[in-house]
Amino acid sequence: MVFSDVGLRKRDMRLLLELSSKTNFTITIHYNYYIQGLLYKSISPKLAQILHDYGFPIEKRRFKLFTFSRILSEYRIGNGDMITFAPPFRLIVSSPMNEFIEEIAEELMRKESVEICSQNVSLNSVEVSDISIDRDRLRIRMLSPVTIYSTLLRGDGKKKTYYYTPFEKEFSRLISENARKKFRAFYEREPGGSLKTLPLNRYPRTHGEIQLTPLNVNKSNEKIVSYKGTVIKGWTGIYELSGDPELMKLVYDAGLGGKNPQGFGCFEVLGRKKESED
Repeated sequence: MVFSDVGLRKRDMRLLLELSSKTNFTITIHYNYYIQGLLYKSISPKLAQILHDYGFPIEKRRFKLFTFSRILSEYRIGNGDMITFAPPFRLIVSSPMNEFIEEIAEELMRKESVEICSQNVSLNSVEVSDISIDRDRLRIRMLSPVTIYSTLLRGDGKKKTYYYTPFEKEFSRLISENARKKFRAFYEREPGGSLKTLPLNRYPRTHGEIQLTPLNVNKSNEKIVSYKGTVIKGWTGIYELSGDPELMKLVYDAGLGGKNPQGFGCFEVLGRKKESED
């Protein structure tokens, strides 16, 4: 079974949620699992099962095709691995799947409060947004870390996950390959058509490819997240994203790089109203 079998519509959307709590909201700094759990609980069992069991298959991969930001608010780091956010706080959820975004919005608006890590939070407001991408270069800011990796074999035969940095050549190449697979899985065709509409003197790119170049990224932007006991390394910061506009649009909606459903690869386009404004 795939999404087309159950008639799910394909349309890009993004949710900007403003949440609040009666007191400061304190949670483990490795909170991705709890936000992901909230999203799965906010969609129908049917859609959750399709996403979990099938997704959008391509080759040996099954893409879930949604992502979310870090919690956007003033915060302070406490003892141990705890972080405290001052309400209200914002969360961005993004996906090219219309049903996914609609069901989350409807469920959160229907309830007086929801539970995140045994704490009640309420929805102050919800905004549905979308952007068009008709340029072949964008300045972007990561709202959750971007990660890309390879699984390697060690000398003893055991597998090892190697996470690339934005300063390695393979980083951008693998992100482009990942984006192409997502596009093929979702649209069931090859990317690359939109560049034909750009003037010939515009920044030339090979059809169906993107490139991610660090602009304002340093060691402090490296983020190490523990997700269900697995360590994931990613990077925040400001980058130039260039290449095929329709491929850039797909990663804007579905997430850039790997581990998107675990809360990685969500970004905003700079030069527009900032989604991350507190």
